[in-house]
Amino acid sequence: MDARTLPIRTIFGQDRRHIVPLFQRPYVWSQARQWEPLWDDLRNVADRLRSGDNARAHFMGAVVFDQMRHPTGNVEGRLIIDGQQRLTTIQVVLESLADIARSVGNDKFHRALLKLTRNDDPMSEDPDEVFKVWPTNVDQEHFRRVMEVRSPEELLAAYKVKGDRKATGNNIADSYLFFHSAIGEWLAEHQDSGGSALDALFTTLRDYVRMVVIDLEKEDDPQLIFETLNARGSPLLPSDLVKNHLFHMAELEHGQIHDLYKRFWKPFDDNSAYWRLELGRGHARRARIDTYLQHFLTLRAQDQVSVADLYSAFRSYVTRFDSLKAVHHLQSLSKYAGIYQDFDSSEGAEWKVTFFRRLRQMDMTTAHPLLLELFSEVADSMEEVRQTISYLESFLVRRMVCQLSTRAYGKLFTDLVGALTSGEGTVSSRVYAFLSSSDTESGRWPRDPEFEKAWMMTPLYRIVIQDRIRLLLEAIEESMTTTLTERMKLVDKLTIEHIMPQGWRQHWTQPAGDPSIAALERDQRLHTIGNLTLLTNRLNPSVSNSPWAKKKPQILKHSALALNRDLQKYEDWDDDAIQRRSKELFQVAVRIWPPP
Repeated sequence: MDARTLPIRTIFGQDRRHIVPLFQRPYVWSQARQWEPLWDDLRNVADRLRSGDNARAHFMGAVVFDQMRHPTGNVEGRLIIDGQQRLTTIQVVLESLADIARSVGNDKFHRALLKLTRNDDPMSEDPDEVFKVWPTNVDQEHFRRVMEVRSPEELLAAYKVKGDRKATGNNIADSYLFFHSAIGEWLAEHQDSGGSALDALFTTLRDYVRMVVIDLEKEDDPQLIFETLNARGSPLLPSDLVKNHLFHMAELEHGQIHDLYKRFWKPFDDNSAYWRLELGRGHARRARIDTYLQHFLTLRAQDQVSVADLYSAFRSYVTRFDSLKAVHHLQSLSKYAGIYQDFDSSEGAEWKVTFFRRLRQMDMTTAHPLLLELFSEVADSMEEVRQTISYLESFLVRRMVCQLSTRAYGKLFTDLVGALTSGEGTVSSRVYAFLSSSDTESGRWPRDPEFEKAWMMTPLYRIVIQDRIRLLLEAIEESMTTTLTERMKLVDKLTIEHIMPQGWRQHWTQPAGDPSIAALERDQRLHTIGNLTLLTNRLNPSVSNSPWAKKKPQILKHSALALNRDLQKYEDWDDDAIQRRSKELFQVAVRIWPPP
């Protein structure tokens, strides 16, 4: 390879296209992480030039180019193996400055800047070859808009942005809006009527912004180079590396990859707002596409895969099945992605939507590899799927109420994939047999006596997060409706209310027995499921600490839930009433989550 440190005037000074391969990720740089730091660097250099101080060049890292053939009638081109985020951003900065130069009537700078953003080859037959950088498919229309408009107002109009909004929702377009505004404000600060500030910024961009340009030669491996480099401040997702690896394989196997991209990967890029959305909290936050990739690899390898080792796990998987072509892996990723995305859908069969809502409330993503295979394996029999997930939900909810460990779930569900795909009988019967066969702490399906004891006596409100308490109460509410009852969807997120309040000492009678012991027992009992219900966030505080004689009529008057309608029969609300209601709700729970 040939590596040199070059200024922008050299990189973009000749007629040449720098093309982002279609299988690379879209433009992802953002204001806080990249645009603002870059602008600060550029402004500092320009300020030093204006004041006559020595200015140091601003180094933007490395870019890697690979050779590519260009037929007669086409502008010479290079493939951008790494550095597309930098190169695209610099083009947008240059275009922003060019539009400002035009708007103030400085034709000299405008023409000089166009030489750094436009090719001028009279033999070219493709109008898009005028652009010195050409992004990947998903970004091309946005880049073209930015380069063709003359002002932020024109760009906002092109995106049909109305009112006071100053953003389009597209990163490339918004980078233009940011740099145009930042440059305009800086020039205004210097009252640049003579053009000295414009000259300083132009010189900064042309001569003081530098990159290490690595030109690959025939014997160099572009994929190996790509895997070792990241964009500044925006590290590649594991899925980005997987994508490039697969299309590098496909290019070697087939040559033509455009059709493969359109069929199997374009949906990921077209719906990047969904797939690249970060989920989770803290250090566990991951882009959704990487979480999906983790579940996919866990399923295919039938072994637990850490999200921190996704790319190495993928390469091991590809090596293990080295007889399979890239197209096979792309087909599988695309197929299971459709299934995975459907997990989040609010449309479809009610039982399916309800199951995945409850699964999210339990934060049980370790079951996703199993569910991917289930919905793939039994796609032609939804009743069989429904039966299978009813067993799985009962297993998970009963263990949650009994406070059994979830630590071994990763291995358990991976092993369950094997039972799901092989053996005698139906899929649901094999899953049922697997789940009900264990009597270990880490894998048993609690029977009724254990489930009832935990349901009646465990202060669940104190030890189970509220989303999971809400799951139990919402499930009971849904189950208590009959064919004679109006069907209502719990659209609002209702709050959990203690019927006997935690501050019961103020308005409620003392429990019978030894005062100190009975009070402690009541403090435990009031956190059990029998003393909990759901109310709107407005009704809840209005009745929260009220005595039963005031609280009961208010709940019955304003709440339409079947869960609360049954409170009518309780003349008094005391410890015995809590126990009685816990028992009644348990009978409902057993119907929802039957025993093995």
